[in-house]
Amino acid sequence: MEKPVMQKPAMQRSVMQKQRTLSAVGLWWRWVLTTVVGVAIGNIFGVAACLAGIYYLSDRLIELGICHTGFGNLNCTVATGIVSGAIFVGGLVSFMQYLVLRSFIRAAGWWILSSTFAWTWIGFAATSLAYTPQFSFVMNTDGSFSESNIITRVPLLAINSLWLVLAGVLIGLLQWLVIWNGTRQSLDHQIPQNCPDKLSLRRSLWWIGINVVLVVFMTISIMLIFRGKGSLYGILWFFLGFTPFYATITAATLVKMQIQRG
Repeated sequence: MEKPVMQKPAMQRSVMQKQRTLSAVGLWWRWVLTTVVGVAIGNIFGVAACLAGIYYLSDRLIELGICHTGFGNLNCTVATGIVSGAIFVGGLVSFMQYLVLRSFIRAAGWWILSSTFAWTWIGFAATSLAYTPQFSFVMNTDGSFSESNIITRVPLLAINSLWLVLAGVLIGLLQWLVIWNGTRQSLDHQIPQNCPDKLSLRRSLWWIGINVVLVVFMTISIMLIFRGKGSLYGILWFFLGFTPFYATITAATLVKMQIQRG
């Protein structure tokens, strides 16, 4: 009686495929959960850090001559508060995401440092754009005032939008370097070079593209929602609402990149 010798490899492939599916689902929900929780908790500490920056740190910076008029559309006090708060929020979100990534990539600790820096830039650039007026009054050479419309504000809006988009490029690039290097180090000794499951450079670059697209969407949303009338609490609620969308898309990207291998 002949033995079904061909069934064993088929069963092994089925088990491996099931394990990878479960691993992908686990990566997705853990990434979404930790990101949302990180932003929610981070904003509690971020608000406290922001207030400390506004009412204490900014005065010290002014006394030391480091900050006088501010940066962009934010005065020194608001700018200091935003940076202080963004560091705490970005740091906690990055740490929560690190807890997920450390199971899949090596040297994941670099994620905390690079992401905190990039998220601080995004928070500052987004707030500056929200404070950029689309309609206002300008002073003429004779001292009179005339109304300014969005057409005359296009150069300023374009510059501040560009700073936010560059922040998206930065966070995508820095995080991609951590993922790419960490994944290559983990898999080079386990997976043959010609294996289709090996993380390819082309597939890994999706991470940069997705982050740029998300930040472009953020830029458009800020200009449509705030129209130059931003507030610190308004920006806070904007990021809280944007986070689930960001977490869902980036989690799906990680799964598509297949950084988990079951």
